[in-house]
Amino acid sequence: MSKGTNRQHLYRETAAKVERIIQTRMLRPHDPVPSEAELAAMFGISRMTAKLALDLLARQGRVYRLKRRGTFLAETESARLNEDGTEIPDSAADASAGGARGDARRRIAFVLPVLDSYTSRLVSALETAARAFDSELMIRLSKDAADEEASLKQLASEVDGILLFARGRETMSPAALELRESGFPIVLIDRLFTGAAMDFVVHDSFQGMYDMVKRFIEAGHREIGFVTNPIHGVSSIDERYKGYLKALIDHEIPVQSQYILAVERVNSQTHYWEGNPEMEGFLKANRKLTAVACGDDYLAAAVYYTAVRMNKSVPEDLSLSGFSDSELAQMLPVPLTTVAQPADELARRAVQTLLDRMHGKGGKKPVTVKIKTKIIERMSLAVHTGIPRLRPEPEASGRRKLS
Repeated sequence: MSKGTNRQHLYRETAAKVERIIQTRMLRPHDPVPSEAELAAMFGISRMTAKLALDLLARQGRVYRLKRRGTFLAETESARLNEDGTEIPDSAADASAGGARGDARRRIAFVLPVLDSYTSRLVSALETAARAFDSELMIRLSKDAADEEASLKQLASEVDGILLFARGRETMSPAALELRESGFPIVLIDRLFTGAAMDFVVHDSFQGMYDMVKRFIEAGHREIGFVTNPIHGVSSIDERYKGYLKALIDHEIPVQSQYILAVERVNSQTHYWEGNPEMEGFLKANRKLTAVACGDDYLAAAVYYTAVRMNKSVPEDLSLSGFSDSELAQMLPVPLTTVAQPADELARRAVQTLLDRMHGKGGKKPVTVKIKTKIIERMSLAVHTGIPRLRPEPEASGRRKLS
């Protein structure tokens, strides 16, 4: 197949070619239809494209598939004929996108690894957006990367498009790339993999962190630290790191490498209050820090509890910010200033981008849509005056001294 073929319709074009094979060979009901391997060899396509083409014909009721036996011509062609016996055009048949379901609503799957406060909000927003676009949303939780791969391959034969939230992955999903290559509509949400020819809808992590550090600077802070999870090629983490650096540089504040900590223990949503020697060592080694911007709310919570154990007060001694505005941000003893990621707008644009792909819109090139973030300012950020805070001595002495 030539490189000029519109990949957005590749598997549908393959399905149309299978139809012509059925007619040319004058196949009868229950006769075998060319297999995925045969179609791949015939048309120079991938096995995944061939699979999607046969799955599409199966959903339209044209063929039926038996595990480990193959694909066969269906008994009736009613799914392809009008009441007067004339053939339904390919475009009309495709519009039903699942003929056996007997409706015109698009089915969208959302694949994600875990339900937490953020992803739960996202699920709710996606459900609302899907309804607004007259589509049906189904949810699939993936236990790990292998389960995610299996889920993507299975869902491709059950739904019309897939939204993927690939949190925790450091590399692009091979199954997602294969689906995209075959023309199946798939959009990644809130995780961008550099160099991958995919459609992405993400929050603008760079601008969010830039604005947060700028807010610290406006509040008088100049000794500003940054705590992050290891980057390892994850774009959202990398973009927040770059936003931190750019904000300092734009405001002529020297970047100090010792003020940056990449915590090797990956984001923990349940043990952020436990002792962290790495973080404690970071704060002890950088006593001049008056503010710390963190790559997510859980890291900020870990910094908060570490500071408390070191007898540092937030925000009097150390202003603090997180990222994502999870429920935790409001539950800390000192409510956390953070960067909010609006779920509603992300969901609306993600569903819209996916539907555009389903309808063949948007051209061949992959698109990246960035959603604006906003700062939610709470009690963990204080104005820095540069005046040392008076701290009481232990009760036995009764004296006060400068901290």
